[in-house]
This record gives sequence, C-alpha cells and structure tokens, in this order.
Amino acid sequence: MHVPAHLTDEEAATLPCAGVTAWSAVIALGDIRPGDSVVVLETGGVSIFALQFARFLGARVIVTSSSDQKLVRAKELGAAEVINYKTDPDWPKAVMELTEDIGADYVVDTVGGLKEAIAAVRLGGTVALVRLLIGVTSEVDLVAFMGKCARVEAVDVGSREMFEAMNKAIAFHAMRPVVDRVFGFSELREALNYLREARHFGKVCLRA
Repeated sequence: MHVPAHLTDEEAATLPCAGVTAWSAVIALGDIRPGDSVVVLETGGVSIFALQFARFLGARVIVTSSSDQKLVRAKELGAAEVINYKTDPDWPKAVMELTEDIGADYVVDTVGGLKEAIAAVRLGGTVALVRLLIGVTSEVDLVAFMGKCARVEAVDVGSREMFEAMNKAIAFHAMRPVVDRVFGFSELREALNYLREARHFGKVCLRA
C-alpha cells in the first residue's frame, strides 16, 4: 500500500488503524454534508482523524475533552466549538444548546457511552460507535433511543478500498496526521505510561 509521499514514517504509521477507522466512521458510513454538525468525543488518534476528515466535508465539528489545553489545539485544527466535560459534565445538553436544541447530525463515539451519544444526536441522526473505553456494556434508554429514531453504526477499522480512498484524500489536501510525540523503542514503558495517563493529543509513536 503506497502512502502519501509528503508523510513521515511516523505519520504514515498512524494510517492503517486509527486513520482507516476514522475514515470508515466519518466518510464511508456517514452521510455528512457541508454545514452538518458532527460531535467528536475526546482527542485521541481516531478522534483527531475524525475531526480532520469531517472538516474535509465542510462539517461543523464539536469536540469534547477534559483538558482546556487539548481543546485549544482542537480549535486550531478547525473545531468550530469545544466542550470541556469536566467543567460541564452534561455535555449532551451543551451540544443541544450549541445546535439550537436540534442535536448533532452525527456523533463519533470513541468512548462507548451510548446513552450520552444518543442524547446528543438529533432526530434521525447517526451515532458511529468506534471504541469502548469505559467498558464493554452501556446503559441505553430505549424509549429515548426510539424517540430519536437514531441509527447506531458499529465501526471496526475498514477495508483496503477505504484505505486507498483515504490516502488519495490525504494527498490531495496535503493533510498531516497529528503525531503528539515520538518515543525511542527503549522508552516503551514511558510511552505506555504517557498513553495510560491520557496526556496525548492525536497519536503516539515508537521509533526503533
């Protein structure tokens, strides 16, 4: 698989898993149009790719995080609105306020809190369930879910065809994946602690 020529080895290494997963969630499975509101949860690798790809489509992206510093960086990447869920725990309500009580057209759930994601999505909207950071089960209010007539799509990486299409788009836009930090291979323990403490924004890489 040929990757865009302008990328470094570390940037290219972020594409097969995080990149393709975000592409699958936002581009391949989504029906996002210019001006649609897209909520992206957190600021890890998949989330930041989702922000960048949603911006390709002209979407209004709302990013959540518990770190104001990370939210500033998200704004620099093109996020239209940001929500600190540590200071504003009811982030679905904040999404409703930002969308004039309509709700988001699309929610990229990289956390696994389906109940909150459904609360934030609009009538007839879509939730892309990407990761299960808070556990393998989630409480869902079925009445609220049915009332929203929402669609939930489970996303598990993607296909080679998606990978090829993504690479063409990245090359066309000269987009650069966000690599937060590169560790030497001997720094593996430090790198894993860095991830465990959620200090990263985007991807963390190891170089042998």
